[in-house]
Amino acid sequence: MPNPINARCTDCGATFPREEATTETENALACPACGCSVVRGIPAQHTTLVRQENAWCGSCGATFSRTEAVTETKGKLACPACGANDVRTDENDPS
Repeated sequence: MPNPINARCTDCGATFPREEATTETENALACPACGCSVVRGIPAQHTTLVRQENAWCGSCGATFSRTEAVTETKGKLACPACGANDVRTDENDPS
């Protein structure tokens, strides 16, 4: 069973399981995507959200959530597994 998406970064907007945001410092959270220390919980009534693998890499074939492919350059996506810029989503699927 996939981990529920129950946390969101206020800086970059990434969503993820709260367990991924825990740090070694007691009662401190950090976004696993950008490192921001302001992480908000998603209320329990909204936990029907699950990790959605809605993107894939044309180079290595890895599948992942689109939010994991963001880069610092607006409009550019990179595969979190291999770093290639051949990220494909439903938006750019030719089929």
